[in-house]
Amino acid sequence: MGIFDFIKKKATNASSGRDTQPAPSSSRTPNYGIVPIPDMISFGLEWRDKYLENYAIKNNKGIRIESLLYSCWFVWYHCMTNGKVSREQSYVNQFFATLMAHLQDDDIRFEDVDFFMPLFQNRYSIFRTDLTGLMNSHYPQTKQYLPIRTYKAFCLQPMQILDESAASISSLTMEQDDEMCIFVGNLIKFINKMSIDIDNRF
Repeated sequence: MGIFDFIKKKATNASSGRDTQPAPSSSRTPNYGIVPIPDMISFGLEWRDKYLENYAIKNNKGIRIESLLYSCWFVWYHCMTNGKVSREQSYVNQFFATLMAHLQDDDIRFEDVDFFMPLFQNRYSIFRTDLTGLMNSHYPQTKQYLPIRTYKAFCLQPMQILDESAASISSLTMEQDDEMCIFVGNLIKFINKMSIDIDNRF
């Protein structure tokens, strides 16, 4: 099932995405069935906050939004690859509507599905490509993969559609190159910690 195989429908009632209380973070019993959407979004919100507190090289609206997109994408992608998401149309729609409702806390444009969907599709592809690159990079045996597009999404062009082919380090200034190195180190630590937690929960 593709995450975008659903009928595009504007979320007319943002509060409908918040009608279930998130699961307590202290629960670490693995979920062996279909993962409830509120549990995914709760995980994403929790790890957005952990990113901002412990790993972000700066804190602003753009990074808040991108870190929530990333953490919610990460938990969806993990559950999808492990057969823990439903093929039901309403389930997929609920994921998008709930995520959009929380993104609206930082930017009202996320009320509009036509603003949200192209951005999420773009990030889905970029985040997946960069995560795969990092997983297949075995430094120093191989060259260290640099998730330049993810860096650009977080730090340079938040909430903008990025050219997926623009991953050359030559596209960065010297200052941006230095900042990216710090970003990548923190991102790897963040992913490692989040992966441990996601395996324990889902």
